[in-house]
Amino acid sequence: MRIATLGPAGTFSELAACEFGRQLPNYTLAFYPALARVLKAVPQDADLAVVPIENIVEGMVSPVIDTFVKRPLEIVGELSIPVRFSLVANHQRPEKIYAQFVAQGQCSECLSRYDVPIMNTASNSEALQLLQQSREPAAAVVPEHCLGDLSFAHIEHDITDYAHNETRFVAVREPHAGRKAPQAGVHYKTSLLIIDDTDHPGLLVEHLQVFAAYRVNLTSLVSRPTGQKFGQYHFYLECEGHLEDSAIRAALTLIQLRNKVTVLGSYPSAG
Repeated sequence: MRIATLGPAGTFSELAACEFGRQLPNYTLAFYPALARVLKAVPQDADLAVVPIENIVEGMVSPVIDTFVKRPLEIVGELSIPVRFSLVANHQRPEKIYAQFVAQGQCSECLSRYDVPIMNTASNSEALQLLQQSREPAAAVVPEHCLGDLSFAHIEHDITDYAHNETRFVAVREPHAGRKAPQAGVHYKTSLLIIDDTDHPGLLVEHLQVFAAYRVNLTSLVSRPTGQKFGQYHFYLECEGHLEDSAIRAALTLIQLRNKVTVLGSYPSAG
């Protein structure tokens, strides 16, 4: 089983991909430099792609949602990875700090205590590498799982702004003709797209009223611009339950009378 994910090694994406890989009898991991490249690898160069879809602090990952609109893939699983960063330094008083730009945003409170330049890097791994190569007093923001047995002159653990920061990842594949029937005792989630091809006043309210009428609990709702003109949006939704649940089937039947609906998959919920 070939799994594609965002590289380089040492990312939270690698952690998530390895977690999915442990559920398989055998797998290989391939890193790609951008989310679009990761998703494009399926199915020719990878059987699965593991990508971040939501962060507790920063919300939905828009490039992933936009890719689903252009090329629907099947979501087959999800999991959440705790996001924990440490600040490590080769000196008690660093004169600069290396940090990947997303890590910088998630650790802004800690970094604000240091009146030194922040040097943005392409990845967390590069930040650690540049610190190790530096002959000047410097520090780096590094995922805690990358520290291993490394030693530093100064370490601050768990420097994220939010104590319970997590990123949710999904595993996707090329859509298959048939979907697995729901298993008893498993809590499912269903992801879908509502394509806005017949825009009219009250469109979103109508859809929400349908879900409410059938008591379908929505857990995520994101609007994304169609790219055609201002005011037109596609909608990405997640709801509790399996596509074969009668309430979800009935709700989608009504919604499909007005708009195109693309089901991205029903899969065991990480929650």
